[in-house]
Amino acid sequence: MADEKRNREENEDLNKNLESDLDELTEQDNLDDEVDLSWLDDPDEDGDDLDDEDKDDEDEKDIDLDAMIDEILNHIDPNDWEEWKDQPAREAPPPMPPAAAVPQQPTPTDTAPTGKARKKQRRSLPTNIAEGVIYVGGILLISFILATIGWRWAGDLLALNKEPLTASVTITEGESLGDVTAELKEKGLVKYGYLFKLFASFTHKAEKITAGSYELSTVMDYSALLNNISSTSAYRETVTVTIPEGYTVEEIFKLMENKGVCSYNDLMKVAQEETFDFDFLKDVKTKEEKRLEGYLFPDTYEFYKGADAKSVINTMLKNFNDRFDSKMEAEMQLLGYSKNDIIIMASIIEKETDGSDQRNIASVIQNRLKNTWAPPKGYLQVDSTIQYLLKERKEKLTDKDLEIDSPYNTYKNPGLPIGPICNPGLTAIQAALEPNKTNYYYFMLGKDGTTHFFDTEASFLAFKAEQQD
Repeated sequence: MADEKRNREENEDLNKNLESDLDELTEQDNLDDEVDLSWLDDPDEDGDDLDDEDKDDEDEKDIDLDAMIDEILNHIDPNDWEEWKDQPAREAPPPMPPAAAVPQQPTPTDTAPTGKARKKQRRSLPTNIAEGVIYVGGILLISFILATIGWRWAGDLLALNKEPLTASVTITEGESLGDVTAELKEKGLVKYGYLFKLFASFTHKAEKITAGSYELSTVMDYSALLNNISSTSAYRETVTVTIPEGYTVEEIFKLMENKGVCSYNDLMKVAQEETFDFDFLKDVKTKEEKRLEGYLFPDTYEFYKGADAKSVINTMLKNFNDRFDSKMEAEMQLLGYSKNDIIIMASIIEKETDGSDQRNIASVIQNRLKNTWAPPKGYLQVDSTIQYLLKERKEKLTDKDLEIDSPYNTYKNPGLPIGPICNPGLTAIQAALEPNKTNYYYFMLGKDGTTHFFDTEASFLAFKAEQQD
């Protein structure tokens, strides 16, 4: 019994402590209810919420309340639950008195309440106004900047208010859109390269850019610039090139480069590697580097600067094909020669003389080719074929030069050389097709500047001896 009585006393003490703590908590809550808290839910007259200081006070109150609850819970031993659950139920405590009514917040016309006044809240309206001004100002500034950038872009794209400027632009084969844009920007025709590239890509006009030289100006907008660097441009620069009769392929290509048509290397690469749709090339027996020799027809041409190399070569080949007409075809067949044979003979004629004696030289060549029984037994023995093999032309060939091992050496190989030694003109081609009827087998340029012809080897050697004295 003594133990039971002691336990009851301990439980009663514990319950009293709990009730005391709960009463304190309730009293604190009633105290809070008596304070005018309506301002927590309603912003002040300026439309602002609690200022920072008030928020700090509120946070401090919440922290104290949590600590209080923790303190109460610390007084409770969970092990006592087994004893508490067997205890008779306690009567419910009397109802708590209703909380004091919260007085209405006085209107501006009301008299201020007596007692301790509520701490005056910090007014933040000026801060909000300043922030609003800054915000609006920022928006306006950004809009102004974007409008300025947009206007500048539009001015460059549409060629508005640009300083008058004309510049020559050269686009070479294989250049990218970036390369073209860089040159346009360097020449002052485009200010915003990234915008130009974007426009060219979206309009698909970048695909039509063509190699060449163009006269462009700042009055042209982006669309006009792109149109005028295409193959159909009226502003594409042209150059007139006259190819002399008797020029070799190398000499022609160097001339093209000097005139700005296209580079020597590009032309040579195309000449060696590309295919061309002309039947006369089927008879060519020379290697790649010589296969177009004789067929780049000497004439006056007008090419675009920076033109495509294959287009340039194709133009000259087409000119040859057009000039070698059906009448020439008939004369060639009558003689029993191929077109390649005629061009080889014409190239030799072109190099041996540029005078009115071309048809006599043609007769010498064909007499030697047909009458191999007569001296010099089918050997043409013309110096021009040896000169073709040399890097530089010589005034007089040496015995060593005559011994060069090459299918072009007409001193060591009978008949025609393997290919033409230059690109002959129309007169030389006609001479090869229509040689004079002679008995000449020899010819030699005399000191008097004229070509002398001989029908026997003895008369030729006698004249040669006279010229050497």
